Amino acid sequence: MRRKNLDLVVALCIGGINIAWTQIPNRPVAPGILLVLPLTFILPGYTLTKILFRARSRFQNPVRACIQPSDPKPGQPVEITDQIVLSLGLSLAIDVLVGVGLNILPIGLQASSWAVTLGLITTVLALFTVLLRQNDDAEITRATGMHVTASHALLLGLAGGVLIVSVWLAIIRPLNPDPSFTQLWMLPAKNSDCSVFIGVQSFETTSVTYRVVMSINNTSTHSWSSILLSPQQKWSQSVAVTPGHTSSLYIQVLLYRTDKPDTIYRSTHIILHAATNKNTGQIQQQCKQGGKEI
Repeated sequence: MRRKNLDLVVALCIGGINIAWTQIPNRPVAPGILLVLPLTFILPGYTLTKILFRARSRFQNPVRACIQPSDPKPGQPVEITDQIVLSLGLSLAIDVLVGVGLNILPIGLQASSWAVTLGLITTVLALFTVLLRQNDDAEITRATGMHVTASHALLLGLAGGVLIVSVWLAIIRPLNPDPSFTQLWMLPAKNSDCSVFIGVQSFETTSVTYRVVMSINNTSTHSWSSILLSPQQKWSQSVAVTPGHTSSLYIQVLLYRTDKPDTIYRSTHIILHAATNKNTGQIQQQCKQGGKEI
């Protein structure tokens, strides 16, 4: 008896569409949510349920199938309500295992990695379901030869396409590197002294050489060159500021990369207001922050 595999064709199509959707740049969110819901909550568990609880015994013993208890058992058919519950429960269990595995692997938890992994699992389970259905049909009909129908050819073609795309996305195509950046900050001294604290931390993927330039009221005062930082490495410097005859200090710090020496990579500035303190009998200048922008 020839079985229909329309449900598996639909499952493979949804998995392939999800994989293709994750490769579209600047894709809208709403259609992606609608596409990923069945792949996440239904299809992996549905195909696994079809393997564990396939309806073959009703052809071998119709009387037994009529009086069969409703509790689902492996190797026996299940009702539609049991099918829904098992599909949802098994899908959630598969999602948890996939999430743990992706979190360990370098590819990480990304939309493309989720789509490829769940699509690949659904494809493998669907192909195994087709194999079991063919074996069950062979036992029922006592077929002596192999007969490939158009639906089987379509199903095999879709499965092969999903497998090829999944392997290409997971292995052959290089992964997009995570966004890299560098932090630059400047803070005033906590004791109201006229000094600032400058810091740079690299979150780049490779070692980078920087140059830091500091200016006060648009006049360059300090410069640090050849600051080589590895990923996650930090550089800091405390700089004393001399107010002079002005009461307002506009302090700016510019960060350059040596591979792009004429382009400002990061910048920050702070405004300090200087005041003279004569209460202790000594002339002491103090600075207070008047504004900051990063």
